Amino acid sequence: MSSNKREADAPAAAPREGTPSKRPRIDDGASVAPVPAVKDISDASAATGQAGEAPSSPFNPKETESPSVRGKKAGGGRGGGRGGGRGGKGGKGGGKPDSRSGGSRNAEAAANKAKKDGSKEGDGAAAGKNAGGSAAGAGGDDKSDRLPKRKVAVLIGYNGIGYKGSQINPSQATIEGEVFKAFVAAGAVSEDNSTSPQKVSLARAARTDAGVHAAMNVLTLKLILQPASKNPDATIEEHINAFLPPGVRIWKTLRVQGSFDPRRGCDQRHYQYTLPTHVFLGPKPGTPMSDMLERVRAETSSTAASSTDAEASPVIAASKAFWSSRPADCAFTDDIQAKKAWRMPQEVLEQAKLFIAAYEGSHNYYNFTVGKDFRDRSCQRVMRKLELSEPFVVNDTEYISVSFLGQSFMLHQIRKMIGLFVLAVRSATPPSLVPETFGPSRIHIPKAPGLGLLLLEPQYIEYNKRVGEANAKLDELLSAGRIDDKAHKDQIRDAIDPMQLGLMDKIEEFKREQVYKRMWDVEEKDLVFAKWLQYLDMYSGPDFEYLNPKGVIPASATYKKGENPEMNRRVDGEQTRAPGEADEEQDAGAGDDE
Repeated sequence: MSSNKREADAPAAAPREGTPSKRPRIDDGASVAPVPAVKDISDASAATGQAGEAPSSPFNPKETESPSVRGKKAGGGRGGGRGGGRGGKGGKGGGKPDSRSGGSRNAEAAANKAKKDGSKEGDGAAAGKNAGGSAAGAGGDDKSDRLPKRKVAVLIGYNGIGYKGSQINPSQATIEGEVFKAFVAAGAVSEDNSTSPQKVSLARAARTDAGVHAAMNVLTLKLILQPASKNPDATIEEHINAFLPPGVRIWKTLRVQGSFDPRRGCDQRHYQYTLPTHVFLGPKPGTPMSDMLERVRAETSSTAASSTDAEASPVIAASKAFWSSRPADCAFTDDIQAKKAWRMPQEVLEQAKLFIAAYEGSHNYYNFTVGKDFRDRSCQRVMRKLELSEPFVVNDTEYISVSFLGQSFMLHQIRKMIGLFVLAVRSATPPSLVPETFGPSRIHIPKAPGLGLLLLEPQYIEYNKRVGEANAKLDELLSAGRIDDKAHKDQIRDAIDPMQLGLMDKIEEFKREQVYKRMWDVEEKDLVFAKWLQYLDMYSGPDFEYLNPKGVIPASATYKKGENPEMNRRVDGEQTRAPGEADEEQDAGAGDDE
């Protein structure tokens, strides 16, 4: 493919399902970045309850337990749990949660009870009256304190630039902190509960690193859906968004089943990472990284066991052609301007696709996170589909996007997967290196910048299926006259699916204006990726000797027990920051991607 014919008109938004298609290139006047299409995988039997996973919320687990679980722990009693009946001495009938809430064989009884005295979750007048009476009896004067709270899923989108991750941290600016302040200002969280998200049982589907974005993430908490300050003509989403910056949006608030957990109920997560193609050029001749690669290639070619001719590699040939046209003493900024004009040859793109596909499957990703041991079962993760887009051009710089569809991800996992991907492709290291990283050899893999990472959406395949079945049962009860319209409305739940909810146009516009455009502007101004690679190329040491034509990890590149791969080798009894980890401090407040 000719390198000077990359630019094309902006493509239409990629569908969420269907056969992946080639992504066209776009120029700087276009506004849509291609997203590799990935089919939803409905088999979620392996997508729930991984061993060793921590709860998604750092708060007291009692705050997020379902009423039925609390009833069981309390020893039962009459109606001790959602699915409980007459409780016995040991809580019989009060402990087993009813995951069929919202439409099951208990729906008619629940509806009748709601009409009689107000159900626990219903929006009926009885519930509101009881809530108001409790507040008045306690001497409360604030009207908002008497308004009923409902458990909801809040669908949000955000640009992570300037935030220290998504999870709330009182000492840092975070996405959840920004959103929680808006809830309080909007009256959706009362003043009594405004001091701690724990009081409203805040939880989330995914925790993202500092600087990472989300087209859609999911929070759950108890909200006041009709705050006193809301204009009757405005939706609750419009009301809350008035208190948020343009880079953070509430897409939808949905009533959810009482047992719903946004993290554990998530079957799979869809991420995208966008990066400039010039990062795949080999290191500048004369740099420590270049010298190390030349040495390991020479050592490998001199052994009888190797038949690999690294010099025939398309990326090595393309890199030599590029650097031979540049003066040896050219300044860094001048080199970067030349790199922006470089276009990835089709042969290099095909090598990149082979390497990224090697991550697919169920593997031990302990080398791609921090603080985990090889024997830790929580490091076993399932990568269902990884795809590489066709190149596209923005602001005269060529980019590609990598799509990740996985069951769940650990802290820094995607950024480290991209880090190894870039280092290996630019050094002509074969995909056989990837299986090596799943073994017991502990190595250092630098994490790529957070700037390029975007959570497209967490997906709730099984939950949506249960909601559909429950709603169908409620429809039958309504048609048979066994429940009334009010009880039917109170118990109906929406699927957590942006397409079914009609949100795709809003989300795509947000991605164009608030994520991609700002992402590209930051890269154009700050040269984030180029500086990251320059830092790696200037490192002297054995850490990256696994970048060799054999695709094996030598003993010289491994870390011994007790050594921290995020730090350099011990020098005079101390360790210093490892290459590519200079920004670790800014991620100190960030949680897992999961």
